[in-house]
This record gives sequence, structure tokens and C-alpha cells, in this order.
Amino acid sequence: MWGAAFAALLALSFPFRAGELRFDVGIFTGWLVLAPLALMLEGLSPRRAFLWTTGFASLGFAAVLFWLYVVVVVHGRAPALIGVAAVIGVALALAAHAGLAAALARWLAPSAGRAGLLVLPAAWVVSEHLRGFDLFGGFPWAYLGYAVHADGPILQLAGLGGVWGLSFLLGLVGVLLSRGFWRAAVILLAVTHALGFSQRLFEIGSAEPAQTPLRVQIVQGNIPQGQKWDPELAMRNFDAHIRLSRLLDEGGADLILWPESAVPILIEQQPAAREAVRKLARETGAVVVLGGVGLEWPPQDRRPLYFNSVFAVSSSGDFVDRYDKTHLVPFGEYVPMRRVLGFLSGLATGLAQGDLTPGDRPRVLKGLSLRHATSALICYEVIYPGLVRQAVRDGARLLLNLTNDAWYGRTSAPHQFLAIAAMRSAEHGLPMLRAANTGVSGIIDANGVVVHETPIFEERALAAVVPPPRAGPTLYTRFGDWVVSMCWGLLIAIGGIRIVKRRELAG
Repeated sequence: MWGAAFAALLALSFPFRAGELRFDVGIFTGWLVLAPLALMLEGLSPRRAFLWTTGFASLGFAAVLFWLYVVVVVHGRAPALIGVAAVIGVALALAAHAGLAAALARWLAPSAGRAGLLVLPAAWVVSEHLRGFDLFGGFPWAYLGYAVHADGPILQLAGLGGVWGLSFLLGLVGVLLSRGFWRAAVILLAVTHALGFSQRLFEIGSAEPAQTPLRVQIVQGNIPQGQKWDPELAMRNFDAHIRLSRLLDEGGADLILWPESAVPILIEQQPAAREAVRKLARETGAVVVLGGVGLEWPPQDRRPLYFNSVFAVSSSGDFVDRYDKTHLVPFGEYVPMRRVLGFLSGLATGLAQGDLTPGDRPRVLKGLSLRHATSALICYEVIYPGLVRQAVRDGARLLLNLTNDAWYGRTSAPHQFLAIAAMRSAEHGLPMLRAANTGVSGIIDANGVVVHETPIFEERALAAVVPPPRAGPTLYTRFGDWVVSMCWGLLIAIGGIRIVKRRELAG
């Protein structure tokens, strides 16, 4: 019973969509997830804790990640069995981390003493952190902290400890409830909400001084995935973005933002397309940032290198910078261990017809005349807290997220992705502009609140004023994953006590 409740609460803690059915109740269920898990673990050996937790967590994660079936079968054209295997395989990988957290918590429990309430939340945080470093780059999706992305006061605490600070907080409340400490749980909820609310008031008061508003136009071309890389439709799709960019009167925007791979041609090799973008920038007086395929010819190499790139064009019409995506998606943009796994062809290589090449690191875009230093993050880069922090530490005061979510259809993924992006804004106190080919495009303020949002699978040009960033760096920007380090320290300390006691008993 407790295992089934754990799986159900886990599944309900993240935005869900299937067709037109859509709900998001994580603001309530997220606080309860670890309560039935803690009850289920009572009296279990570490081995049984691992097996039971992995089994039930895999059910919950499969419900969260069912959209992988659409990616693999509908757009990847793989057999249905492969699609089912993809969902089950990824869910099991995530669930195994939860199982390791449960096993570690049970192993440490006899030596935890008064710190016993902290062991399971700390182990859960450590297991989430490890998910970002697994084979093929990890999959840091569905962290428990994302469940409260719509809880405004609690979201402010992300600026203190990041998403893992929120995961620990939710886990601790769940464990308190499982032990019957209802009053302590309610007090903790009240205190943290009050802290988050006061933090928000303080940060609003310390926002950067008012300046001339930065106006943006986000283009959502709504190009179906099946047509995106069709060479016969390439110029039509390109012209659609030009047309949408001109919906405002001239001088109506300071920045025009297109999605990931918005340009379905090699723009560096197409003078006519480059001139069309230059003309757009000159006539509108706007900086244009767009996604496309970058190309390089290494010395003495007959084959070019392809990149998933962002091109920055100044308001005078000059191509001033190109940023190449740093963290590529395995089996989507490259095939790892190609000699062994080459039969699993990439899904999203597009014009490259093979593996893409990663860039160096997230950084600020060069040569732009915008009032805020701007950094572009392409698609999945925004789900890695460390990558976003690199860009912010490089000086970014405005974050751009260019993505193509057409792969996911009308499923949960675009909405889960938006929640993750909002968490990055809250962690650093910076606004984010999100341009998605088929949606969800939107604007997120420095508190992590989505202030503008487009429907999915509709052609849109979203015009708005960019919210201001906070005046200074957040605690998370300064110190990074200190919550994770404290959780490691707690677990290692208790583990050391347990080892010493066992040796004393053995002696």
C-alpha cells in the first residue's frame, strides 16, 4: 500500500498533459512524496529497500516520462516495442537512484541517532545530484524540487540552495509526516513560506534601478517536426520566421528571438539567407538571435564539423557571434559508443546526417548592444544547473533558452521543461526568454514566475517587455551546490560512525 502511494504521489508531482487533459498538482503532492516511502522502508534491509523502492519508483517515473514513447516511436520511427523499452529503461535508471537512496538510508539508520530525520532527504538529494553525471551525461529530469515550481514563496528559496535545497525541504516535510510529527511539519511549512515571501519582498526592493524597458519579440514558427528538415520546405519555413518577426512596427523591439534550429539551412553557406537576416535586423533596429546549424572545416580534414548553434546578429546587421551547444543529447544529436551502438541512429541530427560536435562552455554572447549581458542556452542545456551557473558566472544578466519541443507532441514534456527553466531563473534571480519552435514559448521573471506563455502548436509572435534582473548575485550563484555538499557531509559522517561502531563491536 505504501509503495503504491509513493509511486502515485511521485507521478502526480510534475506537470502532466496527454492531449487536452492537463493538470499540475505538485504544489500539494510534492510535500508528501517521501512520507509513504519512509513508511514503506521501516524494518527493511538495505537490499530489500533498494528493490522495493526501485520497483515502485519506476512506476512513478514511467508515468512522468511517458512522452519518451512519442519521441522514439512517432518521430524516431522506431518500433513500438523500442518506445516502450525506452520509457521503461529511463524510468528504471532514475528509479535505481531512488533505490540507492533508500538502501543508503536504511544502512545508516541504526547509527543516525537524532539526525535520523535528515538521512532519507539527504540521501535523496545526493541520488538526484548523481543523476546528472551518469553514463552518456545523465538525465537530470523530475527532481523533487521541481514539484513546487508554481509555489511562489517556496520558489524564492531556490536562490538560496538551488533545486536541491527544495528537494531536501520537501523530503524533510515528508519524513516528518511519516513519523507523526504533524505539528513540526506544519511549522516548517509556515516558516519556509514566510521566509520565501519575505525574500521575495526584499529582492523586489533590491531589483536593478529602472531603465528604459528592454522590448523583445519571441517567434514561435510552429514548424511540424516532420517538415522541419525537408529541403523542399526549407525556405518556406525560413520565410515564416522572417514574416512573424515583422508583425510589429519597425522599431518595436530591441531583441528578436527565434527558436533552436529555426533556420533549416546552413546559413553560413547561404548568402541570400544571411542577407535576409541582416536586412531584418537593420530595418527593425533589433538584435536578432536565432538557432541554426553551425559549420566548420578542420584543417586537413575532408569532412566538416556540424554544431547545434545560436547566431547573434547586431542591430546594424552584422553576424557578431556564434555559440555552439555544449551538452549534446545522446541518441538525439550524437550516438555514444558508435561502434557498439551505431544501430541506434540519432533522431535530431537534421542537416548534419551524423554526430554533432559539442561547443566549449556556456558563456555570454559577444558583440550585442543590449542593456544586459546575454547568454543563450540551447534546449537541454537549461536542465543542467551547473551549465546555467557557468553562464551566469561569466556575467549573464539575461538568459535565453532556444529549444525545439515539437518532438514531444501534446504531452507533459513541454510543460515539465518550462517548469525546469523557471527554476533556473529563480536560482539566479535572472529573467529568461524562452523560444520554442512549437511552444511552450514564454517569458520568466527573476522570481521564476512565468509571466507570459504561449499555447503549444500555434504560430505566434510574443511581444513583451523583459522583466528586470535582481540587483546582485543570489547565494546559489555565489556558492553553487552547497546543499548537496552538506548532504554528502552528513551521510559520510553518519557512515563513519557506523563503521567505527561495527569495528568496536567486532573487536
